[in-house]
Amino acid sequence: MFEKPIVMIDFETSGMSPEQGGRVTEVAALRIVGGEIADRFVSLINCDVHIPYYITELTGITQQMVDNAPPVSEVIPELVQFIGSDTLAAHNASFDEKFLKSESDRLGVWPTYDGVVCSVKLARRIFPGLSSYSLGKLASSLGIRFQGAAHRAEADAEVASHVLLHAATHLRDQYGIQKIDPQLLIEINKRSAAKVAPFLKTWTSPPVEKMTSRDKINAPQTFRHYKGGMYELICEATQESDLTPVIVYRSHDGSVWTRPKPNFFETITVDGVTVKRFTPIN
Repeated sequence: MFEKPIVMIDFETSGMSPEQGGRVTEVAALRIVGGEIADRFVSLINCDVHIPYYITELTGITQQMVDNAPPVSEVIPELVQFIGSDTLAAHNASFDEKFLKSESDRLGVWPTYDGVVCSVKLARRIFPGLSSYSLGKLASSLGIRFQGAAHRAEADAEVASHVLLHAATHLRDQYGIQKIDPQLLIEINKRSAAKVAPFLKTWTSPPVEKMTSRDKINAPQTFRHYKGGMYELICEATQESDLTPVIVYRSHDGSVWTRPKPNFFETITVDGVTVKRFTPIN
């Protein structure tokens, strides 16, 4: 079903935003291989943070559970290693990715996942017209049942994984796409619901070994930032104001950025180690 593994992640947190002091309290990461969940990483997390009463009411996670959990300095590096270079997915991905990056930055750990799929955006685009896309109501609409308590990381990640698998089945049955590259899901995320069907009818993903030399030359070059995240180099350009050479590149969410060319290709020192700011990926 899926050509490459996808890791579905879900965090429970002490607040809605790391910028407002929220910290992670629990994580589940489930690796989807082919058409099934093949591996999982689940842990409560001790960030030495106060758990508000309303969070305990919502999730069932108590102060004592968090206080007795493994420290964040142990869990996050193990989580980043578990995800590796697979594609990351989450239901409302901007929320979970924000917390992952925040906790990783605190520890000087740099995730290397290959793009992000948001299952909320995906469901909105290929299952338009549903009354709600919150995880519980979406799962109910698709005939997916919770196997544990909602608002606990593993149960939520499990259901979100089945939403992703349900979407893959739909793409196979409706559009004849037998092997789904995670990059296709990322591309669907970028489009409006009205544009998805025409896009899918023309979607082709030729195997790399069948590409001609011209295809390989013209294919976008991909770079990995030293803190994680994948970017496509679009072109080189010249800034009008002072004629500075710049690199134009695209992030996984479709946003386009520019950076001075010398800065894009420079090497920097991080914790005493010399690394490239952007490393080309073949």
